[in-house]
Amino acid sequence: MGREFESLLGHQRKRVVEARFFITTNGQRQITTLLFNCLCDLRGKLDFMDILLYHKRENFLKEEWRRCMMYRKLAIALFILAVCGTGSQQINAAADDYTRPEQNMASQWVKSRPDFMGNPAFVIEDENKKADEKPQESLDTSQHILINTAARQLTLFQGVRRIKTYPVACGKAQPDMMTPSGHFEIIEKEINPSWTDPQNPKNVVPAGPNNPLGQRWMRIGGNYGIHGTNAPNSIGHYASHGCVRMHEKDVEDLFSRVKMHTPVDIVYDRVVIQRDDDHTISYYVYPDGYKRQSLDTAYVKKVLHGYGVDTFANEKSIAEKIRKSDGQQTYVEKVYDIILDGKKLDKRAIRKDGITYLPVDSLSSALRMEIDFKPEEMLLQSPYGQAPAISKSGELYIKDTDASGLFKVHGELTSDYKYQLTAEH
Repeated sequence: MGREFESLLGHQRKRVVEARFFITTNGQRQITTLLFNCLCDLRGKLDFMDILLYHKRENFLKEEWRRCMMYRKLAIALFILAVCGTGSQQINAAADDYTRPEQNMASQWVKSRPDFMGNPAFVIEDENKKADEKPQESLDTSQHILINTAARQLTLFQGVRRIKTYPVACGKAQPDMMTPSGHFEIIEKEINPSWTDPQNPKNVVPAGPNNPLGQRWMRIGGNYGIHGTNAPNSIGHYASHGCVRMHEKDVEDLFSRVKMHTPVDIVYDRVVIQRDDDHTISYYVYPDGYKRQSLDTAYVKKVLHGYGVDTFANEKSIAEKIRKSDGQQTYVEKVYDIILDGKKLDKRAIRKDGITYLPVDSLSSALRMEIDFKPEEMLLQSPYGQAPAISKSGELYIKDTDASGLFKVHGELTSDYKYQLTAEH
């Protein structure tokens, strides 16, 4: 972890040095954009390290936090210098650059791109995660637990693979009883625990059918823990004093699977994305039980963007989904990485209603082929031929059956759910 933070801070030092170079050379808009991004990145990293320090995860983080603060102050000073030299209009433009990711460089290969086709940008963060983060593949095989108090679910992972998801009850929606968010770990495991009444410490209930902790207890910090219950009807609700309750059979199953010091992350996230083994993407929207996270269609689309399916998500359907917030599953489509000449493209193939769609920008860039788009006819023209264009939320797609005529490539889905493209000769 120390090396990761050193690399992270080194990246910020490099950006500050780059910013200083821009000041002494051209003093143009780049400085405001660069430093605005730098400050926002540093703020997020400081917040994350604050959380870890609060839970006393690593002593060395105190030194890293102080160093990060030093670079943040330097970035602020340089940012103020840039403001004096560039004016408020360019500062506003810098903020726009941060909240609106730059158009993909691949679009330079698609000519006559209309203005109405491009603002697929939704950069919104909540207290627990960056919505635009893409799911990362990892070789990590360690166990960890993720508890989502908004969904009232506990999920056990082995690396990035989901092992099992259990329904739980979380703390009541009262200021002093909500289950806290943060990073914890299992620091105690006990079979047939006794229970001490938090309101009356003299009232101790021994192990047995009347014990509110059930037959298994896993402490994760302070008086908080994961345990069974003698009130099974409370599962799925906000009902505890802050602990995480489980059905007895579920907590016994989890207890047998996890070891001491298994990491436990608790988040509050109303939008949950699920990817099935066949790469079908679906999502859930849960009610705002703790009144912590308001939602709009832009946020949900940004979360879906991390999985490459935002362009096919219908905004009216998302708005209705938010209105209901019923925690029911909504299917979007299947998504596959595109492989061309051994390299993965920056966008993905989408399969919906039995049709596979390919992103024109990514293909034209990878093949270095200029494509002319005729918006009046919704046609794409290449040196080899033409094909109908499909517009989805600011992105142009073609059906995979048209890839041969437009790009002289053909594709097939591999057994590991990758879409393999091969150039025709």
